[in-house]
Amino acid sequence: MKSNIILVGFMGTGKTTNGRRVAKQIGYEFVDTDLLIEKREQRTIPQIFDQNGEKHFRNLEHNTIQRVHRYKKAVISTGGGTILNPKNIELLKKHGVVFLLENTPENLIYRLENAYIKRPLLMRENWKSIVSNMIEQRRPLYEGAADYRIYVGQKAHEEVVEEILYYWELERRK
Repeated sequence: MKSNIILVGFMGTGKTTNGRRVAKQIGYEFVDTDLLIEKREQRTIPQIFDQNGEKHFRNLEHNTIQRVHRYKKAVISTGGGTILNPKNIELLKKHGVVFLLENTPENLIYRLENAYIKRPLLMRENWKSIVSNMIEQRRPLYEGAADYRIYVGQKAHEEVVEEILYYWELERRK
């Protein structure tokens, strides 16, 4: 049986917040790939993007996925662009069940309103249209990666966690 819970989805879908709650509830380790990258690099993701570019960040991301995909009993929250490299998903699916957390572009824009300046790909005046375009471009990759899709919408975190755990339990019974 696959022992990890993998959370994928666009930025602002609640992967980190819900991932922490799921891990705590079932006694698993919580792993956030973006936080691991920042810790290892000793700088923020916006700094990495600014100093070295997106391609360098994506290489760091892939190296991180290569390390964490073998974990046992972990909830792994991935960065929004992790799915851009098919090898990342292939590795994560070896030892984990992939849950896509999704939301509407309008809800995500609302959720990112006060945080978009911390998101390197959104540090532009037209960031709202960038969000909509990125979601549409990435949607097939997210959907192709997912074992289960969870619409977070306006749900409380407890509802999202409950839904993840419901499908996780179904998966464990297979």
